Amino acid sequence: MKTKTLVLSAALFVAACTHPADVSHPLTEVADKNAHLTIKDTAEGFSVEVRYSRYQFVPEADALMVACRSLVTARAYDEAKTRGREIEPINEQTIRVSTGRNILKGRTACRAFATATWKR
Repeated sequence: MKTKTLVLSAALFVAACTHPADVSHPLTEVADKNAHLTIKDTAEGFSVEVRYSRYQFVPEADALMVACRSLVTARAYDEAKTRGREIEPINEQTIRVSTGRNILKGRTACRAFATATWKR
């Protein structure tokens, strides 16, 4: 009985171990299976759209909205850096965000959109 408990405890311990994602690369290089990014040029800069979803046993739409806003902002600054130009600061109030939930799959999703304008 003790051996089974020890083996089960060890298995649970190993299964619970995770490692953080590599954040040293720009978002363009990181393949996040939960995020889909789209960039389109505009007359004064570019727009960034993020579609992000993840499994959540307990729905936390607020946390997902924060993650979505963060992703769209970070992606805009990464894109500007890649292009060798600066953009005007992105006001969080101008980022459009929407959330939804698929109760059958347990996935909460969000979609965020922001426009980046080149600095003059």
